[in-house]
Amino acid sequence: LNFITQMQKEVMPLRQQLESAEGNTNKELQKKANEVDDKVKSYRSSFIKKNSDKFFSKIVIATTELEIPESPLDSTGNPDKTFPYRYYKKHFWDNMDFSDQRMLRTPIFFNKMDQYLEKLSPKHPDSIIVSADIMIEKARANKEVFQYVVSYITSTYERSKIMGMDAVFVHMVEKYYITGECDWVKEKQLKKIIERANRISPNMIGKKPPNLVFKDLLNKYHSLYHLQAKYTLLFFYDPDCAHCKKEAPKIKTVCDSLVEAGIDIKVFAVTTEFDIEKWKEFIKKTDVGNWINVGDIQFDEEGNPVATSNWREQYDIHSTPVIYLLNKDKEIIAKRINDKQIVKIIKREESLEK
Repeated sequence: LNFITQMQKEVMPLRQQLESAEGNTNKELQKKANEVDDKVKSYRSSFIKKNSDKFFSKIVIATTELEIPESPLDSTGNPDKTFPYRYYKKHFWDNMDFSDQRMLRTPIFFNKMDQYLEKLSPKHPDSIIVSADIMIEKARANKEVFQYVVSYITSTYERSKIMGMDAVFVHMVEKYYITGECDWVKEKQLKKIIERANRISPNMIGKKPPNLVFKDLLNKYHSLYHLQAKYTLLFFYDPDCAHCKKEAPKIKTVCDSLVEAGIDIKVFAVTTEFDIEKWKEFIKKTDVGNWINVGDIQFDEEGNPVATSNWREQYDIHSTPVIYLLNKDKEIIAKRINDKQIVKIIKREESLEK
């Protein structure tokens, strides 16, 4: 560390001069800066060789930046611009010893894992899943490292605020938890994790969720799948919920403006509760009579309200309001969004068609 500090003192004024230097002066300064870099590389290499049995050597190796080779030429005869990124990501873990659990107690391991998942992997669940599996395979070299990596990725993407990232959580549960690889998880907790994944799985982005066939206030049945529209906004609400009462008029304003703009969108609004009078009052006060307002309101022989299916679990309705946006094939293109996001998402979908 003392040696590196000394080298930084030598190279800093050279870097500052390089910012404004030109011509031969620039070349000379760059040469001197490179000489300092070479001294550091040589010292590091010598240190590691002399202290190969020390844990600190592993830390030094893990923090050594990769040297990226010159980019090969692409089909047009120019250097391949994507090569540096692809090479860097492919060899990102070359200097990390996954077999040594002590690496977990350094800041290096977590920071590199965070960089790999959050910065080097595109913000798409499929890409994150590929990166997660690559890292987990390397982590198999040590049981403690394997446990840490699997647990971290699972919990991180279960709580992710980015829409669609719950697919990473479901993948982790299906590949590592259900298959019995996570033997450190107690049976009761494992059951909860699996139940949570099973609840999310049917309503992930790109999937076609279960059909809903519910009655309106006139006892007429309406099927979600039979609703003809380019876009269907599925709105689950509790008529007694203050937030639902505020959100419904905002959604109505947005959807009405989209219809006026020529967008074929319809609202399939589902009350999650059984009180018919409160349901009527909600529709009237929020002025959403032009929506398809339905509810799963049935009664048993004793007059107690009962649901006809487990749609709450299938759509993961544990609080309200919840909004899903479906395409013409009734596939989920967005979920758990607010009124402000509806227009943005539909604009994106419309632009993809052009």
